[in-house]
Amino acid sequence: MTPLDPPPAPRPTARLLALGLTVAFALAACGSDDDATDGAPRLEEAGEVALVEHDYVIPAGTGDALDAGEDIEILPEVLEAEVGETIRIVNDDDRGHVVGVFFVGAGETLTQTFTAPGEFSGSCTVHTDGKFTLQVTE
Repeated sequence: MTPLDPPPAPRPTARLLALGLTVAFALAACGSDDDATDGAPRLEEAGEVALVEHDYVIPAGTGDALDAGEDIEILPEVLEAEVGETIRIVNDDDRGHVVGVFFVGAGETLTQTFTAPGEFSGSCTVHTDGKFTLQVTE
């Protein structure tokens, strides 16, 4: 074989093995009937699926609506959560927003699982009163 010769064609067994692995991975990714189907949001990270207890979306146009003086209330002024729970904030707006101690850039998603109790307060650019407090308890 010279450097200009085309590579040999794959063997049929190699093709079948590749196809079999692809199908196996696809079926494994589909989950089973044992998965919870209560409609609650889910988060997939590192091959694990976790429940998202606090799920919020900042819709496109939120910043413009606030600039126009519209009342916006995407999140509660005070969010009560427990250690081990997860919050997800999806920002579909064209500008970044501050939500208490979090910043969620334009087009970004923030996901945070609470690992310790505490109270965290700060400004909130997606709430009419401009404040947000997160209370995490055991």
